[in-house]
Amino acid sequence: MYSVQPTRRYERSLKRLIKSGRFSIVDVDVVINTLRTDKTLNAQYRNHPLHGEYAGCFECHIKGGILFVYEIDEVEKIIRMMDIGSHSDLFG
Repeated sequence: MYSVQPTRRYERSLKRLIKSGRFSIVDVDVVINTLRTDKTLNAQYRNHPLHGEYAGCFECHIKGGILFVYEIDEVEKIIRMMDIGSHSDLFG
């Protein structure tokens, strides 16, 4: 099982999303728990690797245009939660 490590950027973005009322933490918990148990995400999440600034990270679509960016450290068994938000929030 993997441990979870949120970055400051992720924590700020999550707080902003929850405050906006557009998002429920339950939606991302489902994805995180699936990843922690080393399972593959369902196709509905459209999980894929990223390039550029987030090279080495993955992105999945949580709900209603909200994207979750994360990195998996296979050696230390850590899922680093990098950022969360809309496409324009994350990529300008």
